[in-house]
Amino acid sequence: MVLRGTFLGLTLAALLAATTAVSGDDENSERLDALETELRETADARNSLGAEAAAIADELDLLRARMLASEQEIRDLEDGLEESSETLIVLREELAAQELAFAQQREQLGDVLASLQRIARQPAEMLIAMPTSPTDTHRTAMLLAAITPELDRRAAELEHTMRSLAELHDGMAYQEAQRLAGLSAIQEEQASAAETALRKSELLASIRRDDETLAQRQDKLMREAESLKELLAGLQNDADHASEVRDTAMSAAIEALAATSFSAQKGSLPLPTQGEIVVSFRQDTGNGVLSDGIALNTPSGSRLVTPYDGQVVYAGPFSDYGHLLIIDHGEGYHTVLAGFARADVVLGQWLLAGEPVGVMATEESGEQLLYVELRRNGDPINPMPWIAARDNEVSGG
Repeated sequence: MVLRGTFLGLTLAALLAATTAVSGDDENSERLDALETELRETADARNSLGAEAAAIADELDLLRARMLASEQEIRDLEDGLEESSETLIVLREELAAQELAFAQQREQLGDVLASLQRIARQPAEMLIAMPTSPTDTHRTAMLLAAITPELDRRAAELEHTMRSLAELHDGMAYQEAQRLAGLSAIQEEQASAAETALRKSELLASIRRDDETLAQRQDKLMREAESLKELLAGLQNDADHASEVRDTAMSAAIEALAATSFSAQKGSLPLPTQGEIVVSFRQDTGNGVLSDGIALNTPSGSRLVTPYDGQVVYAGPFSDYGHLLIIDHGEGYHTVLAGFARADVVLGQWLLAGEPVGVMATEESGEQLLYVELRRNGDPINPMPWIAARDNEVSGG
């Protein structure tokens, strides 16, 4: 399955060389060439869609981070506005109390001043005719004159206090207005980010629908190519006069296929990412449960690559594995990866050895566990003999 494109090209070359004299062969060969070209174009288009989907997924992560940061700023501003509102209420109450005290003081001062003015307007002769003694009258005038400066001082203090309270009130009101303006700006930015995230999500969904359409088209083309290949194989059996050319070309195709098959890669495969092997194959993981694979302690946020050419046959959550990726390498071999944060591939995508397929989570701990299985015909096998010696040693295997 994984080398279908290469194998198809080599096989077609042999078949075309061996059947040029058979009636109708040219037309079938041209159709196969067209199918092979269309298959390559479809694969390229799907790879482009996969890259675009990965880029959009990264942009969505950034937008979500921005929205979370904006949400925290909004909460902080709302807390500040609540405190400002409470302070303004207290200031308004204090200002009202001071205004009442000032009005009372001013009324008292007005009564005293009116009394002094009446005494001042009386002629000296009238003071003798007053019912009180001259001494009492003089004492009253002296007392009124003595308390006037004190009343002036109190009035001045009240006026200063009221002015200070008014300035503080105005300052708090200005700060509240500034916070309201900031809150409005952040809310607008958050709304814009949310709208952008929605558009990106819709675009990502559209890309995935297009990819599914391409996958169906690719599958149809591959089935048609297989049918034509079988037809040409039958014609080849009748082409006795070209047996030598046929045998030579087919031998080359088989040798090329054997050299690039997965089973020929034993001892040369890289690990999906750097890390120390902390769980070995068939290690007891507790309660007598043996591990079907190995676990790597990887750096936080490290990228994952496919160890060999293959096709994505599953990408998504599955049972207790969490986020799961299964790559079909052909010949019944599958690589299973689990425990990572994000997959950068889509179902049906063809991969080359070393191509990025996902990213580990980024956590404060700085390390994450990646679970790796190698299966043949559905059964788990020990992946260690397949891993290149350098990766095995570096990883602690």
